[in-house]
Amino acid sequence: MMQRILALLSPNRPWVHLVYLGFFFFAWLYQPPGLEQALVALAAMAGFVTLYIFSLRRRDWTVYPAALVAGVLGFAFMPVTIGGAVYLVFAAAMLGWLPPSVPRTAALAAVALAILSTAWLMQQPLVYVAALLVLAVIAAAGAAMGARRQRQEAEGAARQRQASARAAEAERQRIARDLHDLLGHTLSVVTLKADLASRLFDADPERARSELAEIQSISRTALAEVREAVAGLRDRSLETAAEEARQHLEASGLAVSLQLEATDLTRPQSTALAMVIREAVTNIIRHAGARQATIRTAGDAGAVALTISDDGCGGASLGEGGLGGLAARIEGLSGRFSVETADTGTTVRAWIPEHKEGDDA
Repeated sequence: MMQRILALLSPNRPWVHLVYLGFFFFAWLYQPPGLEQALVALAAMAGFVTLYIFSLRRRDWTVYPAALVAGVLGFAFMPVTIGGAVYLVFAAAMLGWLPPSVPRTAALAAVALAILSTAWLMQQPLVYVAALLVLAVIAAAGAAMGARRQRQEAEGAARQRQASARAAEAERQRIARDLHDLLGHTLSVVTLKADLASRLFDADPERARSELAEIQSISRTALAEVREAVAGLRDRSLETAAEEARQHLEASGLAVSLQLEATDLTRPQSTALAMVIREAVTNIIRHAGARQATIRTAGDAGAVALTISDDGCGGASLGEGGLGGLAARIEGLSGRFSVETADTGTTVRAWIPEHKEGDDA
């Protein structure tokens, strides 16, 4: 509420300029008007204020007739009171609030000519006319500057809203991508173990109970990861993800070769490669029909190269889903991502520059 009040009272707002109407009453201090003259002047001023507010809220063609009315009021009241000239100043100020254009320039020139004409039409002293002209120029220039600042404020606010919208969309996409990467893998493992437990329930109750216990453990871990993903605090290391992937693949009946070299990656880089492992392993379990898989990391000219391959049926491709999201994630870290697939299997490769001294952790 206070901010709105301060905005209305800002010198960049046209409403504040209405205080200058007080100049109209200066002459009344030494030459009070009659009752009828005072009522007419106050009624005219009330009508002008209404027209002023209406036209400057719209800031369109209505400003031109409103400025004309202000000029007519100035000429009507100047013979009665010297303060009537304030209406001519207001006419210039009102036109100044409009965006620059040929009609506005012509209208301002007309106001200047009207002020100059008072020298012979109303026999006003040249000093008075010059002072009135200077005030009109100052009023028009001040209004133009205020209008320009208003437009700049509006453009800045629009840019800020757009930036906020982009940040919100980026966060929404991050959460969606992270949830897909996390839950796609976890739910696949849960489904696999639930099917296995169902088949073993009568033949091997102990093994079935063991599988159910693992489902409970995996579910609790997944719940914690989802909470962390939503909060943006998830930190799954490459080594941890690779070991979990090996366990899940072996639980699915695959022979697994796991070969990891020591890496010097930042937390975002390690997390990104961990997500690649999770997504690739999820696809192997769900779709590949493979018998064996390999997960390997190796140094490659100041970078870490991750390779995940299987001997399944192939068919994987980059799209807008999991692999496409991972490609965007890796490329956002100055890395490279590729998927090679054939009838003899699929190979997923990710390459990320290693952490250098002085980089953010």
